[in-house]
Amino acid sequence: MVDPTGTRKLLALQHNCASGGQVVEAVLETAVRMGADLVLIQEPREGNERDGTRAHPSFKFIWGAENEPVKCWIAVNRVSRCRVTELKMLTQ
Repeated sequence: MVDPTGTRKLLALQHNCASGGQVVEAVLETAVRMGADLVLIQEPREGNERDGTRAHPSFKFIWGAENEPVKCWIAVNRVSRCRVTELKMLTQ
């Protein structure tokens, strides 16, 4: 996203997907059209779906800790100049 001064701004899209399904794919496709740098996806999966079963060519995903219930995924646009670092074990 570019503001009137010509400066590039961070564009983040957030959506509660209410346990996944095709909503996740729709949110990611909308993010591509909008040029979003980050996509914050709440409740991304159905009960029987494992993390990492979804993918999109335009995004890298941060899934969270392995073997723990996940409430949010973060998708980082592969062409964005935004740098995101996943920090693990913050609660230990």
